[in-house]
Amino acid sequence: MNNTYQEKTKKFGLLTYTTTRVQTKGVEEMLKSDDKQEELVTLRNVDITYGRGSKSFRAVSDLNLNIYKGEVLGLVGESGSGKSTIGKALVGLVPYSFGEIKLLGKKIPNKLTRGFKFGKKLKEYNEVVNFLVNKVQMIFQDPANSLNPHINVESVVSEGLSNTKNSKEIYLYNKDQEFQKNVYDLIDSKKYPQFYGEYLEKLNVKIATNEDIAFEEFYNVFLNDIAKTKGLEEATKLLNELKIKREELSKLTENQCKRILVVEILKSVGLDESVLPRYPLEFSGGQQQRIGISRAVVLRPQLLVADEPISALDVSIQAQVVNIFNDLKDKYNLTILFIAHDLRMVEYISDRIAVMNKGRILEIGKTEEIINNPLHPYTKALLEAVPSIHGDKGSLLGYQYDINIHKYSENNQPEWLKVNENHFILATKEELKKWKNGEYE
Repeated sequence: MNNTYQEKTKKFGLLTYTTTRVQTKGVEEMLKSDDKQEELVTLRNVDITYGRGSKSFRAVSDLNLNIYKGEVLGLVGESGSGKSTIGKALVGLVPYSFGEIKLLGKKIPNKLTRGFKFGKKLKEYNEVVNFLVNKVQMIFQDPANSLNPHINVESVVSEGLSNTKNSKEIYLYNKDQEFQKNVYDLIDSKKYPQFYGEYLEKLNVKIATNEDIAFEEFYNVFLNDIAKTKGLEEATKLLNELKIKREELSKLTENQCKRILVVEILKSVGLDESVLPRYPLEFSGGQQQRIGISRAVVLRPQLLVADEPISALDVSIQAQVVNIFNDLKDKYNLTILFIAHDLRMVEYISDRIAVMNKGRILEIGKTEEIINNPLHPYTKALLEAVPSIHGDKGSLLGYQYDINIHKYSENNQPEWLKVNENHFILATKEELKKWKNGEYE
């Protein structure tokens, strides 16, 4: 196993410097603990530093993390832990000073600035920007400040579509997925396994490629395959009808598709067509956040970064917004990085939870593991910070984490230790043994 990470950088465009960093022990096992899932995002040895020289501050330090396709990963920590910084780095809003971030296998540049670029460099920059806009979107904490107050809701939600000019492509892709689901509802996986597994995976890839390939593979090749299969007469009839409908839909213009997409996504978050001519400041905080969610999701991103999307909202509507995220995840097969400081709220939406403090991940695992079997004292403190409804007597603060309880030294450094399947903690073996016995100093 390679226990070092090397990065080569150029200074002044001439000299090449190689920086070598020793990997945290156990990090490879932690990252490969769920290798059956497909990696959408990988972060390796990532540092994010604000400022320069003596005034520099490292907000994120040596962070290693995988985000898997189709999951909701809750990134939890108190204010100043670096969780929002990670989210901003994933969308290119914040540069990272060391390490590597990859989205769909493509490296996100350390620093993404327009600057004075011409020719080939300008083309490369535009390609990266277009890639990020189409593949990752962010929902910000304060909806009032993240929405342009001078344009109406229709313009706000359709802004990304107007910039990318791919409304028709997205609309037809949405319809192809909808029609595919309708047809597959008539195909029993046990009776016709040949249309599932690898066959279905390849079909999904073809449908997502572009509208021409999607039409050929789904409405011609797939139609021919099921038409030759005994017992699938009903599915064949339906797909023939949907093929005619798809041919009609392909005649829609870019602007027609854009408006349809905007109306559909607003309905998905509980807003109707009547809000289109109104302006963001006319709405409540919860409604503004729904508009912000619509603006991000309408582009059908592969990754959605939700940066504390409910913390600025009234408690009475936080659960409603969380339910919206759950519905959109199922409908559009979204991958979500859900950033928050409230572990109990994250519990309701996340498949996995990563607990972060002072720029480092301290504990990571399946949601039920982290909630029911928290071991790191910082995780324990976050959980106990939520007041109990049982009204037990005692301190309302619960357990308070003190970073000085760790007796780390040059020869006694924490490592990634396995607690249970897919549950890892950053600690020394002695610490883990004590915490398992409930011994917290």
